[in-house]
Formats: sequence, C-alpha cells, structure tokens
Amino acid sequence: MPAHHTHQRFLIGQLTFDPGSRELCSATERLYLEPQAYQLLSLFIAAEQGQLSRDQMIEQLWAGRVVSESAINKSVSLLRKAFAQLDPATTYIETLPKVGYRLCQTVTPEVTEMSEQVETIQQAINSPAEPAIAVETTTAVHPAVVKSSGLKTKLILAVLWTAPLLFFVLWFFITLAPEPEKLPTPYINEPVPVSHAQGVEYNLSLSKDGSKLLYFSAEAEKNQLILQQSPGKTQLLSEDKNLLTAALSPDGLQVLWVKQQQQDCVVEWFLIEAADQKKTVAQCNTDSVVKIAWQNDSKGFYLRDRADKTQPYALSRYRLDTMAKEQITNPLSAESPTGELAFAESDDGTKLAVLRYLENQHTQLFILDSSSFAVLKQKTLPLRATNIDWLADQLLLSKDAELLQYNADTEQLEFLFYTGRTVQSLAVVDQQIYYADYELDADIWQHDLKADKARIRIGSSKVDRMPRVNHKGDLAFLSQRSGKDQIWLQPAGQNEYQLADLPGSPAFVRLQWSPDGESLIFSKDGALWQLMVASGQSRVLVAPDKQVEVANWMADGTGIIYSSKQSGDWQLWQLDLKTAASKQLTQQGGYSGYLVKDQLYFSKFHQDGLFVLNLTSGEEQQLIADFNKINWLNWSLSDDQIYYYQPDQGIRQYQLQNKTNSLLLATPERFVHHYAIQNQQLFYVKAGVPKGDIYKLEPVIDKTK
Repeated sequence: MPAHHTHQRFLIGQLTFDPGSRELCSATERLYLEPQAYQLLSLFIAAEQGQLSRDQMIEQLWAGRVVSESAINKSVSLLRKAFAQLDPATTYIETLPKVGYRLCQTVTPEVTEMSEQVETIQQAINSPAEPAIAVETTTAVHPAVVKSSGLKTKLILAVLWTAPLLFFVLWFFITLAPEPEKLPTPYINEPVPVSHAQGVEYNLSLSKDGSKLLYFSAEAEKNQLILQQSPGKTQLLSEDKNLLTAALSPDGLQVLWVKQQQQDCVVEWFLIEAADQKKTVAQCNTDSVVKIAWQNDSKGFYLRDRADKTQPYALSRYRLDTMAKEQITNPLSAESPTGELAFAESDDGTKLAVLRYLENQHTQLFILDSSSFAVLKQKTLPLRATNIDWLADQLLLSKDAELLQYNADTEQLEFLFYTGRTVQSLAVVDQQIYYADYELDADIWQHDLKADKARIRIGSSKVDRMPRVNHKGDLAFLSQRSGKDQIWLQPAGQNEYQLADLPGSPAFVRLQWSPDGESLIFSKDGALWQLMVASGQSRVLVAPDKQVEVANWMADGTGIIYSSKQSGDWQLWQLDLKTAASKQLTQQGGYSGYLVKDQLYFSKFHQDGLFVLNLTSGEEQQLIADFNKINWLNWSLSDDQIYYYQPDQGIRQYQLQNKTNSLLLATPERFVHHYAIQNQQLFYVKAGVPKGDIYKLEPVIDKTK
C-alpha cells in the first residue's frame, strides 16, 4: 500500500492556519506570516483555553528576559493585523485586563493525508515542461468542533503527537526564545561586525577559505571596491563609478566585475596581483541589473542578464578557458515577467540553485544539475526570496530581514535569524554566514515650478513614494511606515494618515486619481481596483483573469483605459463604467495610454516612443521618438501637455498644440522615478542616503559534545 504522510492545519474561525507553510488563509487570500506573528499564533493554539498571560508570553517568547510593555504589545499587534487583513469583520484576539490575551475564535484541528501517488501526480504537474502550479490534493478527515477547554487540550496534544513537524516547531520556538527584536534561531550568537563604515557596504563575496572578502562601499558620491584580507587590512581595488557589481573567485586570486555605461556594458576579468591587466570576457545589456557569480572551480562564472527591459532575466554560464557561453535558463515573460532573481552553485560544484520570481509574492526554486542543467527539483515558495547560497547540503535564503533555511529533501522551510534590516547580499563559508544589510528611506518633495523652489511635503524615517495629487490638492501616496506598502492620504492643508491597506499580499501598485478627486484606481494581482477615499473601501472593477496592468482615467470620468495581455500581448482596452464592458483599442501593442476625444496617446511595452492612434481612421503615428519605455509608470497628459522623464536629462514637457518639447526640470539629486504634476506643482520622490553594514553569524558550538 502507498505510504501516507500526515499534514496538520488548524481552522480558526473563518480562517485556516497552516504551520508547515507559515500561511494564514481565508477563502480567497493567503498571507505569509512574519516569524513573530507565526510564533505567537502557535503558542495561542497550544495554550489552555487559547489564553496567554503576559508572564507566559515573557517566559515562552523571551525566555524570561526583562522586556518592555511595548515589545509585548507589538507582538500581539503584528498577529492582530494579520487576522484583520484577511477577516476585518471578526475579532480574533481579545485583551483580558490585568491578565493577558486570548484567542477568542474556535480552533479546530484538521488532519490531512497525502499519498505517494498524489505526490507523484503533483511532481508531474510541477515538471519543468509546465508552469509551476501550487496544487494541493488531500483527503480530509472531518474534524470535530472542540467545545470544552479540557477536551480541546487533549485533542491538540494528540494532534501534536501525530504531527511531529508541528511539535518540533513549537518546541523549537518555546525552548529557544528570542529577545524582543531577535527571533528564535540556532544562530543565536550576536552578529559580529565585519565592516561598518559610513554609508553602505553591499554586494559581498568571499574566497572559499574565508580569508578574503570583496565588497563595495558607498558614501555620498564616492563608490569604492574594497578587498579585505584580514580585519583592519583592506585594499582599494577601484573607485570607478561605472562599476555595477563584482565577485571574488573561490580561490581568492581573481576578480570579475561588471562595468556599465550609457552605451556599453562589459564583464571584465583580472588577477588581483595584476589588476592593470584586465580582459573583457562577456558583453551585457546597458539597461539591466546584471549579476555575476563564480563557479566553484574558479574557472568559469554565471551571468544574469536580459535582452531589454521588456524581457525577463535569464541565466548563462561562461568558461574562462574556452570563452564558451551556455544558456541555462530562458523564462517566459508570461510565467515570470521578472525572471531569475538569484543563483548559487553548491560547494562541491554539482548543483546550481536558481530563484525565479513569480507574481503574487511567490518564488520558484530550481535545483539544477550543474553539468547538464537538468532540473533535479523545483518548488514554489510562498514568499519573495531575494538572495540564495548553500549552507552545507541545504539552502540559505533571505526575505527582507529574515534568513531562512530550506531542506530540499524534506521540502521544509525554517526560520534561522532576524537581521533587523533588509539583507542585500550574503555568502557562506564553513557554516559562517556573512551578510550585508541596508536601510533606505525616501521623502516626497514639492517643487513650485513658477517660483523654482522645492520643499519636503512628506517626510518620515521610512520609504514614502508614488505621489499622486488631485485638483483639490489632496496628496495620495504609498508608505512603508508599517513595514509594508499601504495607501496614505494627506488632504490639502492637513496631516497625512493611513487611508487603506492593499488587498491581498503587500506589493507596490501604481495609483491614479479619478477626475472628480473622490477615488483612486490601481491594479493588483491582475485585477483593477477602485478605492473610495471617503469610506476607505475598495471594489473590483475588472476581474483578475483580465490581467490588468496600467490604468488611467478618461478625462470625463466615464471610463478607464487599461493595458492587458488577455489577447496574447500587451494591448490597450477601454472600460465603460456604466455597462462594465471592455473593448480592445490597439492591435500593434499598447501599455499606458490616455484617451482625448478620438485620439489615443500611448506607450508600448516592447518599444521606445510615444504614439498616437486615431480611433476613427485607425491611423497610428509616432509622436515622440526619444521616449523611454520606463515612462509607463508616471508619464501623464493634461490640458494638452504631456509630461515625461528622460534619463540623464530630467522631466520634459511636450505641448500638443504647437508640438514644442522642452526641459521642465533637470533631474533632482537622488531622484527616484516617481512624480506627478498638478497646477504648476511638481511632486517627486527623493531617496535618502542608504545605510548598511556587513556582519558575520557563527552557529552556536555545543561544548558538551
């Protein structure tokens, strides 16, 4: 008979908690829990009557250490926010005055079994020839609703015995308890600072023996590539501002770097002892964020690049001895518009791990044979991981400020360490984890074009971006003040406040005001949404299956022009708000457009230039040739004026009536490509000075062995 594997989940009110994947789910949405919220929810489930006193929380979450009231409140608040995001109408955690907190919804354990035959079917569905789809086929055992607290405890304890994984997770969190800002981990030693100069250190790489460390150090206008051979002993290799990234070979003798200029991008190789004798070993694209990594034998390297902005990143391998190039991956834009995120070869050189970003905050992990590039394993992870390396025979991933460990054999993803700041890059040597972290902030500035004066309009210690202003002077924007993107509003002459959370998992969206200034539209996970400012409530205008991307209001407010690839490629469609019907407007490509009478002004996804289409005659012409594709995000048309951004120049103004094109404002310092113009006022985003350092984590050594 086929073997069966027990899988444990809990029904909590109207939601489902899956400890194995760290997901809290409603009927329509999934939310990946942050480590602290996940840990606390696990303890609530195991607690008698679902109740935890503050003393119990201190003992079980912080190992009895002295913590502040704010630390306890913050932990509960994180979990409450997770519940509220999925089921805002229901209270899940109640405060017990002078006692603590209680999980006040019924908890019902649910055990599912998965046979080997089902697992085989799933592997076939997720084979390399097909898109990776998360399919769960289970035979559920109908649970009994737990009514009495004693029976509930016995049932949960019995379930824990039949679910070893959950038992281990709970034991792990309870016995290895964290400090308020440091979550439980086998790496519980304090991180050791490796470099903490002014500014930010980033893009680190190590020699195989750990004796040499290569990294960039940036401060103000200075960008340095530094080789550190021992603590306090550093060598400056370059101060070239055109260097995009670099990598130190495992043997510690060679360096590869990417030099990217406006018209040229090359990969250069040199020996550290002969740094003046450089050799070009590969070409790359000028508008790509190129990444490189060495092979374990120091005789070749991997290169991540793309053909242009409209194509996903793909992975290739180059051999230095033969200069041969091999294409490893070629992701389809329909499956992954971004493509490959990160990659790393195993210590023995036999495997290659690749991370590919999927939509809706999921990442696809591939483990390839490094000789044939055959897919040995693939798995869809419910998070957006951004870095990867090998930790012995397992994988080390980073997601924001979390370090995670993935066991490819058991397919278990475990939390390792909370760094406190976003991890920019990482490397591993003999179980020692080196990581570079960083912290960013960005403010929204207002520039009076008539007076030629600028001032801060929105400022905080976090990232504020995507400014959008209506005719009344109300400013809407995205803010990460709570750790994720949310929609905020600053009414004219008033203080800003949080207007609404985004539906589904947190992600960046493009906002646009309605002509009457009463609502905002944005696309999210393929759907087109409208947010009513007065109530803070959202509704779906176009269903997710239409794959909506960029949306702009029609000037009279009767419809919306949006881009969609439902017909095969990106085309522009018109939504009639009265009938809710859509019709296709373009046939030769369209991505971001505005409709004025019968003239459609638009940009394309695959091609530079701004175009105009006469909907009556069907005639299409190019209006502005020197119009970069990146303008889809912010270009606008109002009062016969077109505003757009030209890289290396600034924001330009094109007048439709007399067809004149002029520079409106030269690129401001630390300008981020988010801006809006209203009533001769320019609102734009200005990045702060990034901060970041390099640290080393060492595992705890068991001295009793």
